[in-house]
Parts: sequence; C-alpha cells; structure tokens
Amino acid sequence: MHLLAGSSAGSLPVRSNETSNKKTIIHQLGKSKVWTANVNGRAVPLGTTDEGEATLRAQALVQTETPESKSLWRVYPLADRDGFCVKFYDRDGVRRTHRIPPDESVSCIEDAERYAASWYGRNVGSGSLTNSAASLSTDITFEAFGQLWTSGELAKRFPDHIKTKRSARNDDRRLQLYVYPAIGTQRLSRFEGKAGLDLVEKVMAGLPPVGRTFSRGSRRHILQSVHRLLVLATYPARLISVNPLPKGFLPRASSNRAKSFLYPAEDAALLACKNVPLVERLFFGLLAREGLRSAELLNLQWTDVDLDRGVLVLDRNKTNDPRSWSMDAGVVCGLKVWKAKFARSAKPNAKIIEDKNGAGIDRYMAASNLRDYLKLAGIERPQLFESNDQRIALRAHDLRATFVTVSLANGRTEAWVCDRTGHRSSQMLYSYRRQARMYAELNLGELTPLDQALPELLAAAAEMGE
Repeated sequence: MHLLAGSSAGSLPVRSNETSNKKTIIHQLGKSKVWTANVNGRAVPLGTTDEGEATLRAQALVQTETPESKSLWRVYPLADRDGFCVKFYDRDGVRRTHRIPPDESVSCIEDAERYAASWYGRNVGSGSLTNSAASLSTDITFEAFGQLWTSGELAKRFPDHIKTKRSARNDDRRLQLYVYPAIGTQRLSRFEGKAGLDLVEKVMAGLPPVGRTFSRGSRRHILQSVHRLLVLATYPARLISVNPLPKGFLPRASSNRAKSFLYPAEDAALLACKNVPLVERLFFGLLAREGLRSAELLNLQWTDVDLDRGVLVLDRNKTNDPRSWSMDAGVVCGLKVWKAKFARSAKPNAKIIEDKNGAGIDRYMAASNLRDYLKLAGIERPQLFESNDQRIALRAHDLRATFVTVSLANGRTEAWVCDRTGHRSSQMLYSYRRQARMYAELNLGELTPLDQALPELLAAAAEMGE
C-alpha cells in the first residue's frame, strides 16, 4: 500500500517511493487542522494537528505497509495513547479501523493478535462487519455502530425509520477526525445516563477552538452527528434505553454574521475572465441564475434537464423534496451550446459540470477559488473578502443568495423563488428581503444572460449560427 502524491494546499513531502515516481505527502484538507495522508487514493486522518508528529506517523505507514501486505486484518499499536487497533478490509475493499477497547486488558502485541483473530471471526468473518449478525450486539463499540450508519447498512436494516444519507461521507469524515479517536472504542452500552453525557463532553473538550479555521457551525455539525447516532442507538437499534444528551445540548449555530452577494457588474466580470477555467465559470454562473445548492449542481446530470422545453428536474436533493421548474432562457441557450461544443461526447448520465476531459469542481475548494477568481477578474469590494466576527467572506453558497436577492428585487414572488431553491417558507427567505430592497433602490437590474456572459459560449453560438 503506497501513499500517493497530491497537490493540496499545506502538503508536506514525507518520503519518495522508489518503485514509482510519486512522492509521499501529507496534507490538510479544507479548513481542518488535522493532518491527513493519501493512501491508495483515500484520505486517511493521521489523528494529530502537529506537523512533525504527522510526518512520523506517515513514515510509519510507509514502512509497515507494502503492496504485498493485504491480509484481512493486522494489529497496530496506537501512536497517540496506550493500546492497540485492528485494521481490516470490509466487503467493499475499504480499509477500516477497530480500536481495541481498553477494558479488554490487552497489554501486548500477542494479546492484541489473539483478540483480533477472535473479533474478526465474530464480527466480520467471510462477509463484512456491517452484515454480521452480531454487529448489533450489546458489546458493539461507538465506532462500529457509526460505521454501520455512514455505510448505509443501518438504513437497510431499519428502512422504516432510517433513510440513506446523501451526506454520509461528510458525517464519516467528521466522526473519523474528531469523535472516534476520543470515544470510538467505548461500547454503546456505556452511553447510559450521566456516563454517556460525560463521554460526549470528552469529545467537546477535544474539538479545536472556534476561530478562522474552525467555526461554530463545524462544532455543531460534529456534535449533531454524535447526537444522531445516539438517537438511532436508542431506537430503532435499542442498544441504550435513553439518549443521554438532554434538550439544548447542541451548541448554538453560528452567529448572524453579515453575508454578501454579487452585483451584476461583478458577476459579469467574473464570467468574462478567461483566466478562470470555463467549467468553473459555468458552475458559478449557474449557481447565481438557478438557485441550486452547490452539491445539487455538481450532481446534476444531462438526464435531469430537458433543453427542448427548458425544464430542470431535481429529484435528488438535500431535503428529499423533488422539484422541477422552467429554467432561465439564457441558461437554456447556454447549456445547449455547452453540450454541443464542449460536452459533445457526454453520455446521458454524465454530469453537466464536467469539461471535455472529465474534470469537474472540487466542492471543498469552491469558496476559496471563487474569491481568488474574483480578485483575478479585478473585483476589489472589501466586503466580499472580509472574514471576522461581524462578516463571512463570500462563499460559493452565497451565489444562491445572489439568485434569491436578484429575483426578489426584480419582482419575482416568494413562491417563484421557493420553487427553484427548495426553501419551504417565507420565514426562510426573510433574511434576503432587506438586501433585495437595497438592490432594488440601487436599480442594479438583472444578471447578464448566461449564454452572453461567457465569451466562449457566445463565440461558439455564433460559429454554430445560433
């Protein structure tokens, strides 16, 4: 097993791989301060925010893992505390970790090997941990139960009460980074009453402080995942009698900091800047003109749009509330040209936001890329780039706010907006009304139609005679 090279910000070379020309690197993903290594294309958290310690752990991985070492399980000492863990492969070939509970009295590698052989036979066997009949026994650990949830196996087992989460990968990442290292080895049976609350508070105490790289929202999302797991453990899993987390436990959401939206001239300058990759400009332009969430647009396929009638059908979305609407005329024309000229060979189930080489968008870098591209396009309005206690710097998600603000300011009804954004009430749109009134008073008008705002689409349409 080799560590693979990457181009992420904050990358740190660890060691060269003599059997290939790739370099071993560790890096920090997004805003997280936890160092991560790329292992066979998968991000593996190293469990530390210290760069030197992360380097040593990555080197240890390189030294102990070889392409030939593909046994079903192996035992490793924990680098950051006393004890051992079992690394194993599930049915899908995904490498997972089971931390041996401290109360198993495993004090040496030989004891750990014996425990691992017994545990693997009981819980994984010839199938996988998630399919084991014993996987919901009373001795299941918090981490094992969490893996059942994020893998979708709990939803298969209890289809009447649990839905498969589309954001399960995000939950799994949060749990891997911040929760499992603290309480993953604890049996769920220990999460009863005050003892359970104390264990969760241990997670809270270990979270990074709120600051520029770790928001209140991040803190809340992590603990929401823990809360949800304990709800499921109460019912339908019936592993504990009562959820130990009281009402009001979850930290408050982020404070109501000021957010920004783009003016039409700024949007036009961004989309016209040829130094920005075309597929990225198409992505930003569609967000601001159709009100989609970033994840919805990134998952949008050609089968989801009827370009002959100008209809967009969004069956897969965050709220599991299918919706459809008539797209903006400039978007319809722009997508026709994009498909004919830049995605000619795309299959019906291909994603729309991909260039001819299959390159798409890194959703986790979209916000910082957007701000960098605005500067590249000559946009200097300070409010777009400030991030402090009073204001949030412009994010890709705020292009959805641009859509709502521009639409309300130009006379669209709230119902018209909600049909496209999926907002379910007027209250959810309340925060946009003040901005919309200011926008209308400034008489800023509409955004430039997409097919005219992107020079490449305009030139291609002229070449095609459209």
